[in-house]
Amino acid sequence: MRHPFFNLTHLVLRRGESDFALQEAAQGVVVTLGPDTAVFARPGATVSRWPGAKILARQTPHPTPRRGWLARELDTFKRVAFGGGDVKLSMIKTLGKQRETLLSAGDGAVAEKLDLNEYAREGAPPLLLLQPSYLCSGAEISMASAACDASTMSWARALYVYRAEPPQDLSRPAILCLSGRTLVWSERLEPGDSRDFALGNVIAATLNVSSRLRPTSQCHPDDFRAEIVGENRADTAQEAEPTRGLWPSARILLESLRAREGFFVCEMTNYSRSPAFVFIQLNRSNLYGGSGLVGLAIRLLGAFFRLSHLTFGN
Repeated sequence: MRHPFFNLTHLVLRRGESDFALQEAAQGVVVTLGPDTAVFARPGATVSRWPGAKILARQTPHPTPRRGWLARELDTFKRVAFGGGDVKLSMIKTLGKQRETLLSAGDGAVAEKLDLNEYAREGAPPLLLLQPSYLCSGAEISMASAACDASTMSWARALYVYRAEPPQDLSRPAILCLSGRTLVWSERLEPGDSRDFALGNVIAATLNVSSRLRPTSQCHPDDFRAEIVGENRADTAQEAEPTRGLWPSARILLESLRAREGFFVCEMTNYSRSPAFVFIQLNRSNLYGGSGLVGLAIRLLGAFFRLSHLTFGN
């Protein structure tokens, strides 16, 4: 078997540069860091690293304002209880020389490498992704928590997701690696396009995708063309998705928990004038529900509903 750090072309990186190389069968990522360079990774994803690189735990990959003691405690409570607040990831940093580190996509998972600047040059807005689907990213990408509205809740089924924001400078790559089960690929939705995806298979989508749950018994017309309502969802979300707020999001979450997979599909539509992208994993994992104590309660509630389906045959 080929050594994971073996590379026919020896990379020579400058300070601040990094390279992400998918391994055989995409089961891991070798990250090469230039001198005095840092990247972010999912906690516990590091398999091995060369001497001269260190891991700093619980680092924030987005700008944080100065806060008082009470504001910091409230942010901690928000993260522990609801899975929101400041994002805390592991930072891998070289001490002075170029070094390499190996990251695992996870048991039964594969990695997919994205260049967010490529999507940004096409006019696509930032990317929303499930927290477990995040593997690693360059330090130039801002990763922050975003509360789910009814549209995002229909495919995420969690209170919070990550929002990946590309840098303002689009001349250099901004690499983000996702992790999914068996196979991960992207679907491009042109303005007005709509597509159906199985509930639980979508792991990420750009901000200009509007999603809703639809029973599988209701067909989606092949000649459907959505009405284009604005430049992007960030500016026209109210017009494209009139049902926003806590109760619509909670109702969508409850419906997805009560129904078994296979009874609902995610109808995802691009109402904007920019291209949209949806990232899908081939095989579904267990119900995520989100992080924090509320996420644990959602998973327990979902397990109860599924047990009742098996027990009573509903």
